[in-house]
Amino acid sequence: MSTGHVEYASLNGTHFFKIIGEVRAQSCISLDKLLGKIEQQSTNMVSAVVDLTQTTFIDSTVLGILAKLGIKLKQKHAIQSVMLSTNPDITTLANSMGLGQVFAILTCNEETRVCTKVLPDDDLTQKAMLTTVLDAHKTLCQLNRSNKNVFEPLVKQLEKEQDALKCSH
Repeated sequence: MSTGHVEYASLNGTHFFKIIGEVRAQSCISLDKLLGKIEQQSTNMVSAVVDLTQTTFIDSTVLGILAKLGIKLKQKHAIQSVMLSTNPDITTLANSMGLGQVFAILTCNEETRVCTKVLPDDDLTQKAMLTTVLDAHKTLCQLNRSNKNVFEPLVKQLEKEQDALKCSH
């Protein structure tokens, strides 16, 4: 289980996402839904900041969802999103997954202080979880060949599971 959480704040078109503690796939369904809502309603999108200054662990699903955020903002709004990190291991992980292609990754010396609200844990249905994990890993595969080589077998397996779920309903 995840021992961390995601927080969010927005002001005048700037969206601020704070990843706190050890955050895994279970904690990011609400983040993925929030990104969908932001994408639908944001005509005044100015910037996005992903704060990893208090992140102790982040899994590939969360990184994939963040990659999707960076890609969409770059493509639809011509916005260069910013990622803040104080932990060299987290910075190295983000860069190795190709997030440096869609984020300006800045190394900070201290944690940021922004008033954010905790995103609630959403319904953890098997279908919602599967869709979120699959979409996140497909996004990572798009970033670079290394990710594609690493995650393609997982993507294929998740697609089979998704097909099986569709057939059973």
